[in-house]
Amino acid sequence: MPRNRRPLALVAIVVAGGTLAGAALATAQVPRTVTALTISGNGPFDIRQSGRLTGFDIQLVEQAARLAGVRTVQWRVVDFDDLLDGVEEGRAMMGASSITITPQRAAQVTFGSPYLRANMGIVTRKNTTGVRRKADLVGSTIGVLQGSTAVPVARSVRGARVLQYPTMQGAYKALLDARVDSVINDYGQSRWYVRNNAPKFRYAGTIPVNQQYGLAFNDDRDALRVAMNRSLTRMKKNGQYQRLITRWGLATLQG
Repeated sequence: MPRNRRPLALVAIVVAGGTLAGAALATAQVPRTVTALTISGNGPFDIRQSGRLTGFDIQLVEQAARLAGVRTVQWRVVDFDDLLDGVEEGRAMMGASSITITPQRAAQVTFGSPYLRANMGIVTRKNTTGVRRKADLVGSTIGVLQGSTAVPVARSVRGARVLQYPTMQGAYKALLDARVDSVINDYGQSRWYVRNNAPKFRYAGTIPVNQQYGLAFNDDRDALRVAMNRSLTRMKKNGQYQRLITRWGLATLQG
């Protein structure tokens, strides 16, 4: 689907109005209620605790939204494979779920400023030995989240069979049941999952990919994106961002 473009006349009006008028217009366009898509079971980014949706990305968006003048963020949980389509098609204003910025995804949605580095992690069963890096996965069966950037990474392993699952819970269940030999997923999520399921799984190693996470916005929600970017900048200066990084154990991914 082609990206929506704002009319050139509107852009000219905003520029002609000067910085102050542009800022006032942007503020006026920021909605009081924001609809947002995420997934669940993707700790530490978006999980349910005591029935409540929380996690690094959930709290980051809600705190940044408050600073931007948003009163309410209405979350809806979807499969990751549906998240960007939902934002692109306008079923939600934005999406957040450790979304790695790629050129293909940037053709669907508009990304905010990057906020975390994104490497990949390898998870195996607890007593698995001999797996520490990508090269050790040659010829094995690898589980990944459907539609994630782990898919091309796994497919680049020589002779590997790659099985995609609609949820991370499904991928880890397949690993536990020995239907796959390992799971490749984002580093932060892989570390978190192993810490919280230590008797069953082992964090085997890291695959550097040098990518970054960003919040995804519908192309027609430019004022919201700009306001959220400004809020994230404020949060990095006032300590809110660092407190979230520390709380969710993501210091090694700081951007």
